[in-house]
Amino acid sequence: MGPLDGVRIVEFAGLGPSPFGAMMLADLGADIIRIDRPGGYPAPEPSLDFEQFGKFAFYNRNRRTVRLDLKAARGREVALRLISNADALIEGFRPGVMEKLGLGPTECLAVNPRLLYGRMTGWGQTGPLARTAGHDLNYIGVSGALGLFKPHPEHEPAIPPLVGDMGGGGLFMAFGLLAGVISARTTGRGQVMDAAIVDGTAALYATIKSLHKAGAWSNPPGGNTIDGGRYFYRVYRCSDGLLVSVGAIEPAFRAVLLQKLQLAGDPVFANDDVAFEAERREKIANVFATKTRDQWAELFALTDGCVAPVLSMDEAEIHPHALARNAFLDVEGVSQPMPAPRFSETPGEIRISPEAASRSDPRALAAWGFSAEAIEALCSAGVAS
Repeated sequence: MGPLDGVRIVEFAGLGPSPFGAMMLADLGADIIRIDRPGGYPAPEPSLDFEQFGKFAFYNRNRRTVRLDLKAARGREVALRLISNADALIEGFRPGVMEKLGLGPTECLAVNPRLLYGRMTGWGQTGPLARTAGHDLNYIGVSGALGLFKPHPEHEPAIPPLVGDMGGGGLFMAFGLLAGVISARTTGRGQVMDAAIVDGTAALYATIKSLHKAGAWSNPPGGNTIDGGRYFYRVYRCSDGLLVSVGAIEPAFRAVLLQKLQLAGDPVFANDDVAFEAERREKIANVFATKTRDQWAELFALTDGCVAPVLSMDEAEIHPHALARNAFLDVEGVSQPMPAPRFSETPGEIRISPEAASRSDPRALAAWGFSAEAIEALCSAGVAS
């Protein structure tokens, strides 16, 4: 019974940002019914079998799925009945697809004037690219974000997986949906929300954009204060080949860093003249190369030196801080992130496993007002499965 208990959402199944955003909402207690297409959605990788992948599809958890034939009139009627009882709708198709199904904003707001109609796409509903295909890499490229990940001006940028889809997309969609629901509960009027990954990703980097506009982010990628250009904000390799992250931006934290590295008295660190930055980085790198990653992690533990190990996804699950916070939960033998953020009185929880959520269960319609006889009739007619 999380903080979103009482919020009802109809989600049209898709891949990427929309199910991720729906997971965030469901984790915090929203009642979401997920409408899938007959036969189900494919797994996100061609090599994966969807039925076997289900228990790993974390983004599906905490809601029930019903497969409906939306090309049939009765299927659309079922969808509109669900929508009439919902606070919000989530769809992640190309512009025009929902309209062709007869489930566009006009039809849905007609049956539910208080509805927040959430549209999640890469390019948005308008603009010259709106109806073209694209993926995360394309969206963050156009938003200006991808260029920030160049390790060197002459090198190709490192590709940050799904930062656009999940950060600029799913999270912004969930944020906007809640804002729209609050507005509708205040005004009694619903509306359409256009959540575009290209917009959200640009907003994610508003701080860096502001630094750039102010002239404080003028160096090429990899040469600015918080993208690796300074010795105190970089990743260093240790004697075992593993890495540590250093983020000692403030002078007080920098002092702890240098003291622990036994470089506090070195004159090259006595001032902040960038002319000596390469020499500083080399000295820091040479020191970190004398111990293993875990030795450095232990040395800096519980200090303000802002040094932390760079962990693999599997290692992150068993890090002492993660264990102390119960950051990961085992569900049916699969470790997955706990709901976030955390609430003191109405915490989120994993109520429905990813595997159960990935299977169609027409009985889920009962919680939305459908009788057992009506559900059986829909299944017999092939409208629900």
